[in-house]
Amino acid sequence: SVFRYWGSHPDAIVAVIGSLGTVGDLFGYGCAAIFGSNPTLHDALTNTRTDGYGALFREGTAALLNSMTDSKYPFTTKQVKFSFAGAITSDGAAEAQADIFKQANEGKF
Repeated sequence: SVFRYWGSHPDAIVAVIGSLGTVGDLFGYGCAAIFGSNPTLHDALTNTRTDGYGALFREGTAALLNSMTDSKYPFTTKQVKFSFAGAITSDGAAEAQADIFKQANEGKF
């Protein structure tokens, strides 16, 4: 899957954004607070949480990186950030948005 690619290639993350970056830097610190810390993008991609927030952090981070590197990706970087931030209101909303990002990340959108 795409987040496994990004998660196993931290060098590729650095190539895209210049560092491993953090969720707070790229999505806003309110988004990072849901996680209980401010994880690097690599940590967000490889988190093992089984709830909607864990899925959102994995798929949303992959979506962000895909939006920055793939001109055919169905969402802009701004759209990914807006949708991610809007989905942290509840675990159910996070799960629903993660599913949308997952479809896009797998080229099924």
